[in-house]
Amino acid sequence: MFKNYLKIAFRNILRHKGYSFINITGLAIGMACCFFILLWVADELNYDRYHENADRIYRLCIDVETGGNVVRAPASNVLTAPAMIRDFPEVVNAVRIYVVGKSAITFGEKQFYEKRVFYADNSIFDVFTFPMVKGDPKSALLNPYTVVVTEEIAEKYFGDDDPIGKNLKFNNEDNFTVSGVVRNVPRNSHFTFDILCSFQTLYSKDRARMERRIGFDYLTYLLLADHCDIKTLEQKFPGFIDKYMGADLEAGGFSLKFFLQPLTRIHLHSHMEFEISGNGDIAYVYLFSGIALFILMIACFNFINLSTARASTRAREVAMRKTLGAVRGRLIRQFLGESVLFSLLSLALALIMVELFIPLFNSLAERKLNIDGLFTPVLIIGFAGFILLVGLAAGGYPAFFLASFRPVKVLKKSMQGGISNSRFRRILVVTQFVISITLIISTITIYNQLDFMKNKKLGFNKEQVVVIPGLDDSIQQSLDSIKEELAGLPGVTAVAAASNVPGEAVGKNIFIPEGYTEEQTQLMNHFYVDHDYIPTLGIEIAAGRNFSIEHETDANDAVLINETAAKKFGWENAVGKTIKSLVPSEKGMSWETRRVIGVVKDFHLFSLHRTIEPLYIGLTSETGTLVIRIASDNIMHTMNRLKNKWKELVPHHIFDYYFLDESFDSQYRAEEKVGTLTLSFSMLAIFIGCLGLFGMSSYTSEQRKREIGIRKVLGASVPGIMKLISGEFIVLMVIACIIAWPTAYFIMSKWLQDFAYRTNIGLWIFIMSGTLALVIALITISYQSIKAAITNPVEALRYE
Repeated sequence: MFKNYLKIAFRNILRHKGYSFINITGLAIGMACCFFILLWVADELNYDRYHENADRIYRLCIDVETGGNVVRAPASNVLTAPAMIRDFPEVVNAVRIYVVGKSAITFGEKQFYEKRVFYADNSIFDVFTFPMVKGDPKSALLNPYTVVVTEEIAEKYFGDDDPIGKNLKFNNEDNFTVSGVVRNVPRNSHFTFDILCSFQTLYSKDRARMERRIGFDYLTYLLLADHCDIKTLEQKFPGFIDKYMGADLEAGGFSLKFFLQPLTRIHLHSHMEFEISGNGDIAYVYLFSGIALFILMIACFNFINLSTARASTRAREVAMRKTLGAVRGRLIRQFLGESVLFSLLSLALALIMVELFIPLFNSLAERKLNIDGLFTPVLIIGFAGFILLVGLAAGGYPAFFLASFRPVKVLKKSMQGGISNSRFRRILVVTQFVISITLIISTITIYNQLDFMKNKKLGFNKEQVVVIPGLDDSIQQSLDSIKEELAGLPGVTAVAAASNVPGEAVGKNIFIPEGYTEEQTQLMNHFYVDHDYIPTLGIEIAAGRNFSIEHETDANDAVLINETAAKKFGWENAVGKTIKSLVPSEKGMSWETRRVIGVVKDFHLFSLHRTIEPLYIGLTSETGTLVIRIASDNIMHTMNRLKNKWKELVPHHIFDYYFLDESFDSQYRAEEKVGTLTLSFSMLAIFIGCLGLFGMSSYTSEQRKREIGIRKVLGASVPGIMKLISGEFIVLMVIACIIAWPTAYFIMSKWLQDFAYRTNIGLWIFIMSGTLALVIALITISYQSIKAAITNPVEALRYE
């Protein structure tokens, strides 16, 4: 009997090729989308879990409060790690990490810029799992001026030669000896490095700085004992802070709190200032998990809808079988088996789709996923359960309902219409398009917000600005002449220097504005520029003046602030006011006073996720970045001139550059990926919905062909017939819009709250989404409507 059931099932597939194609393909596409998202979600959830002690590693973070301002950051000072190991038995080990960023690395004739360079304690190999392939992990970073590189970097600089003992020159200043090679850091890590320098090197360079109790420029990771009570340990931190930093904190007028952050939660749950790299967001995990569920629902609804609708056409088959002696149990097993077989075929097709299209998905998602991630015990059990569930849901109607018919009634008059007009079918169709319209609105809103962010006036001109970072001391000594030479090139309109440009992280410091006491200290962002920076970036002066070479006292006395700072401090006329800043000195920390000479109009130093904050801009000749504005015409020629002149002026320094607009817009890369993926999955969801709609309209036309024939004989027109068939689906689309609009508005309003500056969800988006869905639906069903309307009524009525 099993063989017979299979034979009948495949005969039905071949007999009804169109319905079988729609059923199997629609469900397969839905499964494939779900699989892609499952791979992406699993990758997100597995960040940093490759470390052997991942569940025992915590990052030490701080809350700094002063004058009502609170800053939360993954930072600590130098003394904390060794002191915690001494004072707390719960802390088994700790590692300090200092982020260097981009550095010029030279070996012989090879010179490259490396972005992922860090200083770290040798204990990094005890806390984290970074397998070493050459060298001794117990001593690789114990001595100053030693360095550990990844396999990729070792091959890049040394080829097949043994790198151990060879020297790398950093920024044309310091020689580091390679003492170890580790395996390349897995991509799913909240920070990845290429080069690790010995933390002891920092002591050799500037011991006084490293012995300061205040100065939160470092990352600290703690390896805690098994079954450590985190809350109990955190309760000990206030006493620890008072013991080691109390006097300095009191002198600075601010308070400090330590708290612990689990390593495995950093990537998806940490969005503090000064993150080591751009993290993911648990909200996007929920978003795409929801999209996967919605697409799978659409596909399943199609499958169930068409399966149950087509079941009524087999009523006579059931009656004949029962007349010939078939028992109810066997009929039930047959129909359920056929439905499960359809699910299995869909699963096989879905896996083929994943294998074929995973390179495209990796390109869109910027990942390196593979299909092997689907074959885990949990997912395999889940697939089996899903196939069984869908098969039972789709086969339940014919299995239990049709198998209970009395043959004599069915053979006298076969069932016409089945459940084609049932409330159940309408609910499924409406639900499908509620999901599709919600996805359309979401996609439009995401792209609308991206366009808003990229085109909003930022308060400075980011176009045609070339940035050359990483200026070493030798360049600093001749910076004025270099600027003059570059400014004289055709196509170059302005040259300036600064410690930072918009889009980069800047420091925060403690300040006492005029009219405030030492108990009312304020936190402000701060960075330093030269005289030409403000005009080069097109930043406007709202009051006062810019730094000027003609005013020699500016170097030691002057400062610029932005409008937000002036408003916060209650200064109607800020020019002439003084601001004290906390700076390091021989005695530790002391206050330096400067006078406000100008107020710049507010500009966005960071992405539109953040509001504009008070800003302190100082003047200095020691800057690490060149900012060059070029003309918009002949950009390629201008860049070639810059490159050639740079080689002439600074032959030892690579001409490494980027464009400011591209760098600033890269802050929205996560949103761009979300928009691309959402658009892709929305289109697939709509396609799956259209497959089901096409199948249902085809089935409806077939069921009503005699009615349509009679109407045509009685004089009905082709447009009238088309309206008859399309009318029901149009009503369902209108109902779907009414439900989808408020649902989508609620979801996207929540998403937009992550942006300090955001677009509005206009009425046009809802009208456009509804119109688009309606047009797609009409195009989908128009073929069947026209076909039914122009069919010769004789063909439908010849057997009546």
